[in-house]
Amino acid sequence: MLENIVAFIRVIDKQGFAKAARDLRISTPVITRRINELEKELGIKLIQRSTRKLAITEAGQLFYERCKEIIYSLDAAKSAVTALKDTISGTIKVGIPASLNHLYLIPALPALLKKYPKLRIEIIQGNHLLDLLDQGFDLVLHCGELPDSNYHFRKLSEWTKITCATPAYFKKHKKPKTPIDLIKYNCLDHADNKSHSWGYQINGKKHAILINGNVRANSSNDLKTLALADLGIAYLPSFTIWPELGSKKLIAVLNEFNPKPLGMYVVYPSKQFMSKKIKLFIDFLEQMIKPFYDCGFGLN
Repeated sequence: MLENIVAFIRVIDKQGFAKAARDLRISTPVITRRINELEKELGIKLIQRSTRKLAITEAGQLFYERCKEIIYSLDAAKSAVTALKDTISGTIKVGIPASLNHLYLIPALPALLKKYPKLRIEIIQGNHLLDLLDQGFDLVLHCGELPDSNYHFRKLSEWTKITCATPAYFKKHKKPKTPIDLIKYNCLDHADNKSHSWGYQINGKKHAILINGNVRANSSNDLKTLALADLGIAYLPSFTIWPELGSKKLIAVLNEFNPKPLGMYVVYPSKQFMSKKIKLFIDFLEQMIKPFYDCGFGLN
């Protein structure tokens, strides 16, 4: 019905079927058909036609005035939504692994919010957060292989697992030469690691090496803290420890056996309807993670 109403309003505004048709870029017969359909649906005559002129009926005048108000309101609503799309304001819901949140997002966030004070950020920490995209979240940072889905993504960086400990620990226990040697060491393991094994590439093939240790924790940051306390060897994502590797507070070992690099992605539901604030935040995340990528510890 809306296209018929638009045709009716345009005919009245242009005072002619042919002029309205040209303005709408459709044929005159189509305009005529739409007006006829509208009059039939309403059960009343809106326009009196003659070969020389067009006259609007009393009912047509009332309908025209009310419809103009509706069309104006629709245009205003469209403009408001478009303006919202292009405004850096409102709430962005983000899912992010705890280590990335602690090491990267939280330190960088104040500068962003000072620049865009109308922006609001809602953060949920954890692993395996892709399900949040079905719960109204705008984007999720995902580290690892991407499952098959209809989501869109941007690759921010690459990372791998690093086997590491402090110089003091290796001074006392010496460095392992192969992954198999890890059975002799106190290995600080992640509580989500149900297999109690660490993955390595040996002679081009994947191998799961069983490990033992006196601490399991569900936080990479906590495991890093324990490793820095000379308690044992940790097996941590490279993006969590690159400052400590650079400062030599932690020493990486078994690099030649490191598993293949994995991706770090920002994943989001829709590319077609992405607002300006979401585009801005994705660019912000990419710049946020850039120092890690540039430092060279992403793959070593």
